[in-house]
Amino acid sequence: MFGCGNTSDTYKVVVSRYIRDQLTNEVKVLSFGDNVWRNIESFRTIPLHLDYRGLGHSWYDGVFFSGSLNYNGYDVKDFTVEQFVIVSLDLGTETYNHYWLPRGFDKVPPIEPNVGVLGDCLCFSYSYKVTYLIIWQMKKFGVEESWTQFLKISYQNLQLDYDFSWNTLKYHLRFIPLLLYEEGDTLILQSNKEREAILYNWKDNRVVRTGVTVHKTIIDNRTNNYLCWHLAKGHV
Repeated sequence: MFGCGNTSDTYKVVVSRYIRDQLTNEVKVLSFGDNVWRNIESFRTIPLHLDYRGLGHSWYDGVFFSGSLNYNGYDVKDFTVEQFVIVSLDLGTETYNHYWLPRGFDKVPPIEPNVGVLGDCLCFSYSYKVTYLIIWQMKKFGVEESWTQFLKISYQNLQLDYDFSWNTLKYHLRFIPLLLYEEGDTLILQSNKEREAILYNWKDNRVVRTGVTVHKTIIDNRTNNYLCWHLAKGHV
């Protein structure tokens, strides 16, 4: 992951490696202008995106916000809702904080929850009973008591044209909140089951798709007509 600390103007790249048989992480930092990767202290939690419920690695990792890199993690000893945290690496001091999740998050969801940024707030979202997308905002960064439920969106309101006759589909369905715009009334979402981004006006339950697609070219015929919208969640 990539970002810049609040206490300096130095941009840094952070890489981590999960050593499964030792249940530990190795973390390295490279500062722009240096030629050497430095080892820094690792945090004892396992990054959630590396191995969620034994499903293996996903591409939905962390997000840069307020001079820190933030990602979901869980305690190496257990996999219960009480062990879930948001791990925050301050790029200025290269030290960690961890923040407990909202009290309303009381059950381990079937698919990996997401940490992101919405409305200039760190946010946490997850599937609830495979029926709703719930989004929380941390109104004051670093203050766990400031968690506020922002939206509870019914999947029906998103006008999903998915074949749910395959019973397991719901348990693999994931939505990534990307951006709020139009004075915060419209939320851009990405679904892992379709190529287009979803524009959802939560005040009037109006939904449109982006219509943006990728086309193959003579130069690159390997394009698979898929846009990785989730990779933009920290940059839009």
